[in-house]
Amino acid sequence: MGRDERVDEFEMARRLPDGMRRDIKYHLCLDLVRQVPLFQHMDELVLENICDRVKSLLIPGRNRDPVPRMLFVVRGHLQSSQVLRDGVKSYCMLGPGNFSGDELLSWCLIRQFVERLPPSSSTLVAAESTEAFGLDADDLKYVTEHFRYTFASERVKRSARYYSPGWRTWAAVAIQLAWWRYKHRLTLTSLSFIRPRRPPSRCSSMEEDKLRLYTALLTSPKPNQDDFTA
Repeated sequence: MGRDERVDEFEMARRLPDGMRRDIKYHLCLDLVRQVPLFQHMDELVLENICDRVKSLLIPGRNRDPVPRMLFVVRGHLQSSQVLRDGVKSYCMLGPGNFSGDELLSWCLIRQFVERLPPSSSTLVAAESTEAFGLDADDLKYVTEHFRYTFASERVKRSARYYSPGWRTWAAVAIQLAWWRYKHRLTLTSLSFIRPRRPPSRCSSMEEDKLRLYTALLTSPKPNQDDFTA
C-alpha cells in the first residue's frame, strides 16, 4: 500500500459510522503502531485506543516547522536539532520506529495536570519525504488517563527514555564529558611526572578549554527527571 493511498483511506474512514471507522482504522494502523518500540508490549485494548486516535501524516522534505504533537516515524528520516547552551546545537536522525515529542508524554502523566502545553525541546526537519503518524495532546491525554497503569510501567519508562532524542542527547554529552575528564587527568599526570616544575603546556590549556566546553554542555537542561509519575 502506497503512502498516498493510506492517507486517502484515513480520510475516507472519517466519513463512516463510528463502529466501522474504528474497525478500519485499527486494521490500517495496528502494524504501524506495533513498529514503535514504545508500544510493542502494550495490550490490545491500549493499541486499539491508540489506533483510533492517531493521524497519518506526510511530511515533505525540507519542512522546517516544529511538529506540535507526539510524532512517530514510519518511513523516511527526520533530523532533530536541539540547542544545548550558548548557541551550541546537537543533531540526531530519527528513522522508522523513532519518535519525538516525548515532552507531551511526561506532560500527560504528571499528577497536577497543567493545561499549558510544554515547550518543545527540539526542531524537526524532514531529510526526505517522510511518513509518520501523530498523536495530538488531547488524544495522548485521553489514552494515558484511561491506561495510566500501562504508561507508568517500568518497561514503558525504560523504552521511552531509551528512544527519547532528548535523553539520548543528554546521555551522549555526559559520556563525552566523562571521556574528556579522563583524558584531562591523564594529561596532567603525564606533565607533572615529566616536568613537575614547569608550567602546563599549550596542549594542557587546550584540554582545559575542551573540558570547560563540555561542562557547559552538561549544564544544559536535562530531560524531566519526574517523567512518568504514576
